[in-house]
Amino acid sequence: MRRRIDGECFRNMVEYAVRNLNKHVKHVNELNVFPVPDGDTGTNMVTTIHKGLLAVGETIVDLPSVARRFARSVVFEARGNSGVIVSQFLKGISEGFYDVDAADAETFIAALEKGVKYAYASVATPVEGTMLTVVKDATNAVKKDFDSTQSVDDVIDSFVRYAKRSLESTPELLSVLKERGVVDSGGAGIVYMFEGMKKYLDGEDIDGVEEDKKTETVDYDAFGPDSSFEFGYCTELLLQLLNGREDFDPDSFKSALSEIGDSLVLSHEKDKARIHIHTRYPEKVFELCHKYGEFLSLKIENMTVQHTEQSKRIMCSPIKNNGAFSIVAVAYDQRMQQLFIDMGADVSVLCEEGVSTKDYLDAFEMSGAENIFVFPNSSDAILSAVQAKKLYAKAKVTVINSRTVAECYAALPTVDFSETDIETAQDSITQIINNLYVVSIAKRNSAVRYGDKDIHRNEYYSFSGKELISISDRLEETTAQTIYKVIKQQNREIVTIFYQSRIKEQTINSIIELVSRGDICAEFFSVPTDSLPCLMTISFE
Repeated sequence: MRRRIDGECFRNMVEYAVRNLNKHVKHVNELNVFPVPDGDTGTNMVTTIHKGLLAVGETIVDLPSVARRFARSVVFEARGNSGVIVSQFLKGISEGFYDVDAADAETFIAALEKGVKYAYASVATPVEGTMLTVVKDATNAVKKDFDSTQSVDDVIDSFVRYAKRSLESTPELLSVLKERGVVDSGGAGIVYMFEGMKKYLDGEDIDGVEEDKKTETVDYDAFGPDSSFEFGYCTELLLQLLNGREDFDPDSFKSALSEIGDSLVLSHEKDKARIHIHTRYPEKVFELCHKYGEFLSLKIENMTVQHTEQSKRIMCSPIKNNGAFSIVAVAYDQRMQQLFIDMGADVSVLCEEGVSTKDYLDAFEMSGAENIFVFPNSSDAILSAVQAKKLYAKAKVTVINSRTVAECYAALPTVDFSETDIETAQDSITQIINNLYVVSIAKRNSAVRYGDKDIHRNEYYSFSGKELISISDRLEETTAQTIYKVIKQQNREIVTIFYQSRIKEQTINSIIELVSRGDICAEFFSVPTDSLPCLMTISFE
């Protein structure tokens, strides 16, 4: 039984949390709610925590250093709404360990409270009945029960018990869960995480998370004998200050580093200093640092290679926009990425596996603008965009509330890049999006009753928000019925249809024929399966 946890223990607890979550990730993903089955809550949580943990490495062992590295990296690697919320929860917990060599039960509870505070602050309008409720309820209950005889093990045991109890009550707080007969998926992920921590403390083994080799691969041919060394080295190191070396003055040290490179970030805590700098001469950085101490860890990356890798994901317009703002648009396949650039976006981020905070930060940097409008184009990519906005200090970033590629597709051609007033430009974009009527079409995997309607297994249904529009056992009929109903009720004229590429060509041809009979102006775009959370997204103008 542990009275206190050190850096190694904390790192292992987080590792076992993500291991256990990964073991149950399919179940968490399947806890979908009507009307849109996201299916990636668990995946986003696993990816966020695992990638954040990988950045910590094995060499950093003291608790404040582990906590600082993990807090920073887990925020940058956050993917999707669930990933952003859990990253902020874990960041708050980590910050609770910044000033202690080892954390006892009381310190751990205080860290949990900070995590809850950060998690709630990450959401503009917190909704109860979600993972927010689970972490809040469990933390409050653990704090209420605490006495000075308890160990960290006792705190984790209590947290798991109370988190399960809170999770069971989520359907009573969120009607959409009750209608589906499920609990909140993010809350379930929290339970599995803390069960993993408990298993580590109990000495139970869990299989590790398999690394995504594709995302870790570096193209070493990106820098060859004839390459131009254009960007320098991204240099990061953790310096242990030593007695007997020169006295460390942060201000003079920072001034000396500034003469060697730029993009300098220096954090100093007691007898350790963390440095991030872009420089052509990392050896000069090392020589300066050696005057004060020795390295606990260091990392050097050729930014020309990084830039080449980054360019595969981020496409910039060949025509530089000289207006008051630039536009960053998220695309979910290469064809859509090129289309957004052709339609006026300055930068388009290709994110086939979800958008991380770092993806946005890279795109902002490549835009080089003082004002940036961001089109996330997915409800699950908005929170990470907001988080990137808070972290990016070089420009004023405005996150457009675009929840589908259809909204971006409709808004981009109308953008007036000659407009110098940022608020006016934003209002114009928002007005276009608000004037759209967007419908989704999905297929049920199981029967469900919604309001006074029954949707049977394998039936197709269309909806806008919580409004159920049409139900049929054939996709062609559902699509045609939906389009005719909306046009009649909403008096719309232009229809744009984005459909999953797996839908058979014969089916699409049938839909085109049905729609054309009504003399409707319609455009059709095929997109990869992962680009849409449902079979079709239809926008009406």
